[in-house]
Amino acid sequence: MTGGSRYIPFIPLLWAAGFSLSAHAQTPDAKPKAIIGEATAVDAASRRLTLKADQGEAVEISVVESASILRAKPGATTLTDASPWSLDQITVGDRVLVRGARVDATGSFEARQVVVMTQGDVTSKQEAERADWRRRGVLGVVAAVSPTSSEVTLKVRGIAGQSLTVDCTGHDIAIRRYPPDSVQFSDARPSTLAEVKVGDQLRALGQKSADGMRLTAEQIVFGTFRTVTGTVVAIDSSSNQLTLRRDNSKQAVTVVVGSQSRLRRLTPELGVRLGRIGNREDTASPPPNPPGGGERAWGRGPRGAGGGEDLIERLPAATLAELKPGDRVLVASTEGTDPDRMNAIALVAGLETLVAPSGRGQRPAEIGLPAGLMDLGMGIP
Repeated sequence: MTGGSRYIPFIPLLWAAGFSLSAHAQTPDAKPKAIIGEATAVDAASRRLTLKADQGEAVEISVVESASILRAKPGATTLTDASPWSLDQITVGDRVLVRGARVDATGSFEARQVVVMTQGDVTSKQEAERADWRRRGVLGVVAAVSPTSSEVTLKVRGIAGQSLTVDCTGHDIAIRRYPPDSVQFSDARPSTLAEVKVGDQLRALGQKSADGMRLTAEQIVFGTFRTVTGTVVAIDSSSNQLTLRRDNSKQAVTVVVGSQSRLRRLTPELGVRLGRIGNREDTASPPPNPPGGGERAWGRGPRGAGGGEDLIERLPAATLAELKPGDRVLVASTEGTDPDRMNAIALVAGLETLVAPSGRGQRPAEIGLPAGLMDLGMGIP
């Protein structure tokens, strides 16, 4: 749940407005119809909007004179508290739901109802939710799952040699799972405890016990992630892909860098500082590698550092164009259907700046790498 993830807040309102997500898949002449997306252009004078629908298509919207236009707050389950809004108040970047019908074979759409969630409102809600996950959430690697007691045992960073128990007995727990090859939190799909397995990364939100060793879950997000370090051997800018030679196996892997991927770079100064953190962590006794070896991301990190999610947000942004053959990078992704292909959730370049542990041999996979940077798969929703 990555920082690059995008919150999609309209789903409860779909039912309140009397239509569902499946409405978008209806035939062109089906009525009623709903489209959800982001405003990319607004022409209030001609009563027209352009939306980039969540399904990926650009849709031209004509808003009829009699259309109701409302502003709703993110998270609202009804339109009861929605306030009147106008076309000239809609701005690029706002989340917009329109209800109406297709008017011709070209795909243009006539809207009879427009519901807006402003970019500012959505951002504020995202920030509040992220703060709540930081305050009341836990992140770790699944060490055990008990179907009979509905409990999950996590190995959690910052709790050396101990485990945390997640109580999943509540009836209203929202459980989501990152599907294979997904790259953002909005890709997560409803799931069940039965799909959680040992080695998965799991983030849970809820009430912690007084000793901090047990959490009664309200929300759970989990997935199977992998983290690979390697050397760039080729870059294909036309397809937004690069080829890595893995550190541990020397085999090649293709990395797809999409619009939602977070690219960061370690500067030499940061490399020295983080390398020192990694070297200090090496003096402790880490937990054994989870199933799958070093490519499975442990949810550990230096105390007080906030783990990989906070670390990556502090790093300078990078672009694919800045990478070159010979760069050492770290890539985090969900476990995909093709072991030789990764859809990057996060990519960190500049690993060559990290300082190797003094007096030790060169480790093949993560020389001086802080454990927190191995925690990039499961971002905060």
